Amino acid sequence: MSASGTNSPVSRRVGWAYVVFVALLAVTGTMQMPIASRYRIVAVPGLGWLGDFWLTHKLHYVGAVGLLVLGSYVATRWLLEWRRGHALSAFGWTRAGILLLLVATGAVRVLKNLPSVSFSPTPTMLVDWAHLGLAFLLGLVALARLAFRASYWTRPTPDRPAASAPRRGAPVS
Repeated sequence: MSASGTNSPVSRRVGWAYVVFVALLAVTGTMQMPIASRYRIVAVPGLGWLGDFWLTHKLHYVGAVGLLVLGSYVATRWLLEWRRGHALSAFGWTRAGILLLLVATGAVRVLKNLPSVSFSPTPTMLVDWAHLGLAFLLGLVALARLAFRASYWTRPTPDRPAASAPRRGAPVS
């Protein structure tokens, strides 16, 4: 049973790890913009660390590595085991696509941050906006999934019905 109570093969522990990593990335990514000091977030007791650009930058990388490891684990398990009994739902495919695009734009941002690499301002701005827009879109998809009470990752495949569905030819009581 999954974290959402559906027939998803993803465990509750993996689901919570995803939430923690995405929350860490959302907070540290937002604080990469100079809003922590501008809007006096750093004045709130215990939140002063959010104004430290280098700390939030490194924490963002830690969260990205965690999400990449978790995503690799889930993708590998799905490809090798789970896809035989589960197909990705529309929300699953949408979230997977957004996450892949976030990884791609994030990789470009990491490359841009290397001392020996230089991009002109326009491509840098486009990658930054795309990364921010995709993160926002990921949040909107999560809210839509909650609003529609839909399955987040998977649904039973037609050739493998859900456990609660009667088998073809099985006696009906």
